[in-house]
Amino acid sequence: MPRFTKTLRVPYGPPQCFALVSDIARYPDFIKWITALRVSDVRAAGPGVTECLGEAVVGFKGFTERFTTRVVADEPARRVTASLVRGPFRKLFAEWRITESVHGASDVSLEINYEFRNPIISFLAAANHDLAVDRILSAFLEEARRRYSTPQA
Repeated sequence: MPRFTKTLRVPYGPPQCFALVSDIARYPDFIKWITALRVSDVRAAGPGVTECLGEAVVGFKGFTERFTTRVVADEPARRVTASLVRGPFRKLFAEWRITESVHGASDVSLEINYEFRNPIISFLAAANHDLAVDRILSAFLEEARRRYSTPQA
């Protein structure tokens, strides 16, 4: 199963980073290949923990796919996870971890483990894996700059 982890240091505090990463309904606003995302079944799963379903439509290089994940946003742990409910994957798990760094900055880590059912899509994804993860992180950084023009702790 392909797995990728990347960490980026950003000049924004953990509360800002968590707010951005956990705001999945707005992902289509700044991640170009997410063309639609519907959030449903939102519920509190504990103190500072929210759980929901995210149904996404993704378009990339002529392919369009729809999938659903269960998203858990754990503010005390500064972690957002997404696990497969249904879609074109055999397996899918993504995890964002936010840790406080120096001078009010944060380290934002993204880990993705996935396996597509379709071997052609799997081949295309493998060929574009590093580029896709870099673009996701770049999109989040650009959105953070837009939302939080002045870094805060």
